[in-house]
Amino acid sequence: MPRPSPAPAGAGRLAGPADVLGLRRMAAGLNLLRRPLPFLCRLRREYGAVCALPASRPRTLFAFGPEQARQVLTGAGFVSDSFRHLRLPAGSPMMLLTSGLLRLNGTVHRRHRQAMQRAFSPRYVNAYSDAIVRFTDEMLDRWRPGAQVVLHEELARLVTRISLATMAGLEDPVAAERLNDKMVRLAAAAGHPLTALVQVPLPGTPYARMTRLAAEIEEILRALVADRRAGGAGGDLLGRLAGPEGQEGERLTDDELLGEAYTALCHDSVASSLLWTLVLLDQHRPWWRRLREEVVQVAGQAPPTPATLARMPVLGRVVKESLRLMPPASFGVRYADEGAEVDGCPVPRGAMAVVSSFVTHRDPATFPQPLRFRPERWEDARPAQHEYFPFGLGRHNCIGRNLALLEMQLVLTRIMQRAPVVLPAGTVIDPVVRISTVPGGTVRALVTAPGAEAPACVPISGSLTELVALPR
Repeated sequence: MPRPSPAPAGAGRLAGPADVLGLRRMAAGLNLLRRPLPFLCRLRREYGAVCALPASRPRTLFAFGPEQARQVLTGAGFVSDSFRHLRLPAGSPMMLLTSGLLRLNGTVHRRHRQAMQRAFSPRYVNAYSDAIVRFTDEMLDRWRPGAQVVLHEELARLVTRISLATMAGLEDPVAAERLNDKMVRLAAAAGHPLTALVQVPLPGTPYARMTRLAAEIEEILRALVADRRAGGAGGDLLGRLAGPEGQEGERLTDDELLGEAYTALCHDSVASSLLWTLVLLDQHRPWWRRLREEVVQVAGQAPPTPATLARMPVLGRVVKESLRLMPPASFGVRYADEGAEVDGCPVPRGAMAVVSSFVTHRDPATFPQPLRFRPERWEDARPAQHEYFPFGLGRHNCIGRNLALLEMQLVLTRIMQRAPVVLPAGTVIDPVVRISTVPGGTVRALVTAPGAEAPACVPISGSLTELVALPR
């Protein structure tokens, strides 16, 4: 079947393909589910900075150019609604859990954001450093030079421990693992294609699993909120929000705290970002060695602190470049409200606008050789906020970005100090998009001894090599 010819942009019209009977829009939805990253990159190549389906009156819009992404993410005419595709009963556990910052808009969003902003201030974030290093050391105590570890599982388990301790005060590894298991299964059920098609809790359906798991998680989080309200406030995020410190200004209700606690505990973006950074370092051994040398010279074997990180420019550049090539959330969605427009063209109310930092970060006008891992670019690169936004942009940017960066840098430093890792021969990496971009299969890593020369780099295979220009 021949490809429909693209409709050119013009006055009052955005560029995009012809879309007879909405078939192109349906195909786009399927491609976003199946292979979103290659699909989004192909749309950018074929249609440029913006692509509308259909071009005459778009129901789906892809904003790829930095300026177009800015218009969608900061424009008053676009709103956030992460679970619009699900019809959730008012007051249901799933509705309560998902009614956090990522879903709220307007004055309610501003009130929640102000309350959360205090809990994520630099003073509080830096106070988590000791816990981050302690949990990282517990992981590294199990690693032995010459042995292989399942890297993505180890990092996910570590970040889970850190997140549940710093966000909800759960230090008990058994209780933390139990809650995390429920959250992982809830995310899988909510993201299952059948959940949107069969939105009734019939036994055995993903929707029924989602409903049951949401109720179980609500019960656990509500008990934690009650404990903090009763005077059990600690140094964790929930304690600060529920305790006296969180009562400055307008206090969040228990139901509101549930939504914000659940939002804060959705933590797999840090684990995936750590994994991609270690993969990119392995495939670019000069940078692997430069980072290890900097760690040894600046930190030695002492536990790193925020002050240590401030004296490690190579680490900062490596992390920035990794987040450019493999941002934690590869794409996000906004919905057009009254007055929405892109490039001066009106966008109908209810239309879905897709913005992809993964694609925008590959704009050669901003980043020469955009598919290459080049941390040295950050010696003088000063992109605008809408040209580089790994943690989002506008009103709904990630409020925990400073904590995520601190966590990434502390964990990477400690790994380089105690147990640097490399990828073994035969590694295949196929990125898939879930909540974050993660490997579709098992990724193992070989643990090396501190100070030992790493084995020779072995090129990897898999679809990652189509998305990043790796050295050969």
